[in-house]
Amino acid sequence: MARWIPAAAALVCVGLPAALGGLPEFTPELAEKLWQQAESSANGGTFCGGGTWGDSGQVDQWDTGRSPCWPSTMTISASWDSALMARWSVELAQEFGGAGRGQLGPGINLARFAWNGRLGEYMAGEDPFFGAQMVAAQVKAYRSIDSPPLQVVKHFIPNTIENHRTDMIEIVDERTLFEVYYPPFEAAVNAGVSSVMCSYNAVKCTSGVCSGEAAYACANDDVLNKHLKDIIG
Repeated sequence: MARWIPAAAALVCVGLPAALGGLPEFTPELAEKLWQQAESSANGGTFCGGGTWGDSGQVDQWDTGRSPCWPSTMTISASWDSALMARWSVELAQEFGGAGRGQLGPGINLARFAWNGRLGEYMAGEDPFFGAQMVAAQVKAYRSIDSPPLQVVKHFIPNTIENHRTDMIEIVDERTLFEVYYPPFEAAVNAGVSSVMCSYNAVKCTSGVCSGEAAYACANDDVLNKHLKDIIG
């Protein structure tokens, strides 16, 4: 896993420019190139431009020299260590809380689409149980400090891709929502998270207490009222 994460990041940088014309053939030569770039990043070098995070791979647009540059959420989750997640979260909470600011996060969407460019923000990976354990560790860690910042978990629900997120309809049955998509959000609510942010896409829940009508998540009675408020709490 530790070797796969930086290699995957390098693959994004090399492969995405060719995405419109099809992905490059995965050859031993390409594999070696990706691994060399991944090793460079792990040893302090960078790829994808001048940084490891931010628009166009540039971290310096936000780096003003007044705050640490922490590993991404996915990097911490890749440790499979909830205690490490809690330690990291306490440090973040002290920074946000000390500055009197809230946090627009954590992101806990499932990784259903490997080319989603925002996966580095999310902690759940492909596993709802794993995501629930990690987000609970973070929220509890935030709540443990004297002046905890507000947190908002996102995106509810099921925001799995960045492109065209405002013009797609996610068609999903109620059981899948509760067994696959909701567990990290339910864990966050139970741990005491401050708020929940709705997603950009439309949702059509097709069974259970749902009406079966498509509506944007931020105006969706099925997922916001019947599920989030009435059942999850």
